Amino acid sequence: MPENCREKILSQDYWDFIIPDYRKNLDIVFPESQMCIQQLGFGYRAVYVDKRFVGDLTIERYGYNTIPNCYALQDMFTLNEAGISAVQNYPNLQLQGNGIMIGFVDTGINYQNAVFRNSDGSTRIAGIWDQTIQSGTLPEGFSYGSEYTEAMINDALRSRQPLDIVPSVDTYGHGTFTASVAAGGKSPENQFVGAAPKAVIGMVKLKEAKAFLKEFYAIKEDAVCFQENDIMQGIYYLHQLAEKRQMPLVICITLGSNFGGHNGRSLLSRILEDYSNTLDRCVVIGGGNEANQRHHYFGVVDTIESAKEVEIRVEEGNTGFVAELWTILPNIMTAYLISPSGERSPGISIRQGSRYRLNFPFDKTEVEVEYRLLMDNNESQLIFFRFKNPVEGIWRIGVKPLRILDGRFHIWTSMKEFLDGNVYFLEANPDYTVTEPGSTRGAMTAAYYNGADNSVDINSGRGYTRNRLIKPDYAVPGVSVTGVDETGSFVESSGSSAATGIAAGGAALIMEWLEGQPASQGITTSQVSNIIILGTNQETLPEFPNKEWGFGTMDIYQSLDRLRML
Repeated sequence: MPENCREKILSQDYWDFIIPDYRKNLDIVFPESQMCIQQLGFGYRAVYVDKRFVGDLTIERYGYNTIPNCYALQDMFTLNEAGISAVQNYPNLQLQGNGIMIGFVDTGINYQNAVFRNSDGSTRIAGIWDQTIQSGTLPEGFSYGSEYTEAMINDALRSRQPLDIVPSVDTYGHGTFTASVAAGGKSPENQFVGAAPKAVIGMVKLKEAKAFLKEFYAIKEDAVCFQENDIMQGIYYLHQLAEKRQMPLVICITLGSNFGGHNGRSLLSRILEDYSNTLDRCVVIGGGNEANQRHHYFGVVDTIESAKEVEIRVEEGNTGFVAELWTILPNIMTAYLISPSGERSPGISIRQGSRYRLNFPFDKTEVEVEYRLLMDNNESQLIFFRFKNPVEGIWRIGVKPLRILDGRFHIWTSMKEFLDGNVYFLEANPDYTVTEPGSTRGAMTAAYYNGADNSVDINSGRGYTRNRLIKPDYAVPGVSVTGVDETGSFVESSGSSAATGIAAGGAALIMEWLEGQPASQGITTSQVSNIIILGTNQETLPEFPNKEWGFGTMDIYQSLDRLRML
């Protein structure tokens, strides 16, 4: 059965869905021989179905959350600024991440590098689940990929041909870099040390998203992206790995997407919320690099008679993109499109679950539109636009209210990593650009700044969430951060992933400190978050919390020092 299921999970002819357990009578009803089911934890299942039985893949038929989202890698003076060096070296603290596991769902890890090994040469990696290799041993409870245990990695490190024993490699280097920043050991000759250099490491190498999801979200064919259900299963693996070791776990998420409601109600956000509220689990998420990409629009329509026309610039060479319009009920909006040549579509007739195909013959462009009242998504309305081979020029989305509460609406379009030609709003808004799942309420979401001049980076995702929750929570150095790449070289990188690695390592140090307290009965994300926020620096901020910095800049030493004085 696991081997048979593995074929279905990997096959492009089987399509993936995410189903909550409470939906016993599935909308997707197929012969058992034509499907495979995998548990995702916290009451969710991944269901893999022969595409011949699926029909059209539409929001109307399957629901928005049921279709897995696609997530991109967030990016391809620091420890001193974050107050980490002080707690690593202070005599009465000397926090190094001992007894804490940091888990990553990413592009894999260069396990042979010295920064991931103990002083005796043995590995600090508890396990690698490589979803892309099918020739090894399946992880317990999973039906695809190969697991490489600590013992196997140590055998490989003693071998002259380590890849014959553990063939998992990090092709892109993103996972290796993030893990080195969070938990890399000391390399004095390179003047390098990670934030939690003695933490145990867990790694999931994600397989790339299937073609049907790239087509659904109009993602360019060669884009590197990962699907929601694989990420959720990866987190579940890390959770079980930490349980076997009876260790607290920091879950480090350096993946992001503009797709979704930006209100903490995506299925990935919901499951991360559950982990955030679980004892001895801590979730750290990067806020992304979208603030300066002009992929978000915020508008207000004042009266029932008014309309707002939102201009989108589509540059040459674009084969497709998605735009999602979100508002909160009882606001109800309709929309129409105007092409660069002036062709205007009829207004969308508002009916629950409606779907339209709009053709613009002069511009040789087709736009598929779906409308949905998402009662399971915090009572939101979604209008979903999929542009296929859009002609170059300025497109207009006309937004007209049918009912008004406050008239507020948002539109997000595809991230740059998913596009083969630029697409951006002419009157873009840099706020509300924290990428999903950074809107998860219970998790910590990190912005990033330049420690050299103490300025928030222009690309760092800004808050708040669409339901006005304070995100990001705090800011971390993220410019010119040193780490290890896939070749083993020490390199500098800037962006959300680098900062999130530091934030995850800092969270591990706080968890280590909490573990050592006499009254400790388990740790939650909220405890760690409150301690970090207690010590944040706000001296240079005009007000706090704010949309760029959250509650201020992380300073782990100051957090523990202030806690000591309470």
